[in-house]
Amino acid sequence: MGRIRTSTWVLFVFANLFFALAAGGDPSGPRFPPASISGLGPVGITEVQPVGTSRSPRSSTTGEELAVRTANEFGFELLRRLYAGREDERENVFISPLSVSLSLGMLLNAAGGETFEAMGNALGLDGLTVVEANEAYRELMDLLVRLDSSVELRLANHSWLDESFRVRQDYRDRVQVFFDAEIDNVRFEEPDMARAINGWVKESTAGRITDMVTPEEFRGLVALLVNSVYFEADWTDPFDPEETAMVVFRRADGTAVNVPTMRQELDARVGGGEDYGEDFVAVDLPYGGEVFSMMVVVPVGDATLSGLIEGMDDARWQEVVGALRGEARTEVRLPRFELAYEKVLNDVLKAMGMGVAFDRSRADFGWLIGNQALEAAPYIGWMKQKSFLRVDEEGTETAAATGTAFATSGSPTLQADRPFLFAIRERQSGAILFMGTVTDPIG
Repeated sequence: MGRIRTSTWVLFVFANLFFALAAGGDPSGPRFPPASISGLGPVGITEVQPVGTSRSPRSSTTGEELAVRTANEFGFELLRRLYAGREDERENVFISPLSVSLSLGMLLNAAGGETFEAMGNALGLDGLTVVEANEAYRELMDLLVRLDSSVELRLANHSWLDESFRVRQDYRDRVQVFFDAEIDNVRFEEPDMARAINGWVKESTAGRITDMVTPEEFRGLVALLVNSVYFEADWTDPFDPEETAMVVFRRADGTAVNVPTMRQELDARVGGGEDYGEDFVAVDLPYGGEVFSMMVVVPVGDATLSGLIEGMDDARWQEVVGALRGEARTEVRLPRFELAYEKVLNDVLKAMGMGVAFDRSRADFGWLIGNQALEAAPYIGWMKQKSFLRVDEEGTETAAATGTAFATSGSPTLQADRPFLFAIRERQSGAILFMGTVTDPIG
């Protein structure tokens, strides 16, 4: 029997700090006490646990629960805004709430005053000190990469700083201790600098993302912060390529397209369905040792993906997860699809309350700056996200079939033949690593 492999390569470039050429904000520093990291030794968050050493299930810590809740809530708001702001209704969306939150959490260590408050509120961390936020992120990262040895999950953080730009030692210590970030001092004007950064990106994403930056983007640059996430796993119950068939997928605009659709019957947790008073049907498909899974949520009846996304927040997501029933023999039909997504996030993050961080006259990243006189304070010039996802199988397509999505109490069936929502998550903590929408499997 053939194997199906779902490989998710995700890279996020979230923070590029520029010197402003015009008058900037107050460069003297932020207005909150520096974080203390006394008593903490170095932590490694990028190691993949050796084969055969998966961590046993345990209760989540308070820090992990906080990081999960805030990252998921932030992620759903980001997804809602990106989905609503699409220029083409066939455009697919694919993001990582975990990576967004970690990247901005790392940058939060440089912020002060109004900038710190705005970023903390947008991230759902209001009321916490930067140390408490850092510890929550660290606990979650430390947990995720060690849970399942049959799943490869890599987290990497790297900062490139112009050699003329001195960084405060306490900021350097925090991002190294809590985020395991590498820090290099460089000259951005050197001709091979873009090639070197792209080489690191390529290596950290197993060659799946290249050409992330160009020399033209280095104009005025003083710091570049990059976060990457790489996830690769096999289904616990692989699909048989001989069961793959061409199935009609009905787009939201009423058009239809034939797409290769994988099929199998397995014991799975299914939730929702019109018989249960829900406007969706969901299935939870585990990977590897069943620590991580992909939840696929398909609207049913008159419901639409747009309506599902519009009302989706962390509370509603918990209701969807809570609707999953005990395992039952289930037929699952899922398109084979590939997503490539790239987005500059400036506008959406400003709309979420972070506008001050992009404002050259108001941004306060004083905890990044060492003891140096600046003509203008740094601010966020742009934030760019680039991601890639592939769900495919080994084998050939041999037949054709059509159908609709439904679920009954007798014989559950899920067929994703219309636009749907999906999320790759850690089942115990509920942490969502990736989420997205498929409106056109061939788009």
